[in-house]
Amino acid sequence: MSGDLREESSALDALGLLAGEELARFRRECHADPALREMSRVLREVTSHLVHWAPPHSPPEALRERLAAHIGTRRVSAGSAARDPSGLWPAA
Repeated sequence: MSGDLREESSALDALGLLAGEELARFRRECHADPALREMSRVLREVTSHLVHWAPPHSPPEALRERLAAHIGTRRVSAGSAARDPSGLWPAA
């Protein structure tokens, strides 16, 4: 893995944006390379603090209302539990 790709993959992993084969390949690389493992650890630590650096911000009321309406619709729609592959919705 080239240096640029190592840094990019570490950053994407820290943000939780690697998946599938990319994630598996990156984890294999980290297992074999202590320097890459450390870079990944540091980036994960830094990204975990990013949320605290931004000033608090509330979403616009219209967005909150649309989201609440969407959530409410999903909870009461007939058959949504049967179609939910995540298993998050209780069976009806």
